Amino acid sequence: MAGYFKLVDAHDDGFRVKLTAPDGTLVAVSTYYASKEEAVAGIELIREIAGTGPVVDHSRVESREHAALMDGLRTSPRQEGAVRDRA
Repeated sequence: MAGYFKLVDAHDDGFRVKLTAPDGTLVAVSTYYASKEEAVAGIELIREIAGTGPVVDHSRVESREHAALMDGLRTSPRQEGAVRDRA
């Protein structure tokens, strides 16, 4: 089973979206949405960004191994193909 989005009530009468891994582990919690319609639109945006968005690292570099790990995330084969397709 794939991970899933869980639409939940927020404490201030709105809604939030929780991204959950297949094993039930909480991965991320969204911003506040005033309506379910906004929350559903947020889910669609999250899906789009998660599938195509680059990793932007603003953290400190702790070692060369960590720097190499981030380089691998920035230039995944999927992203390279997308750049070639646009050219």
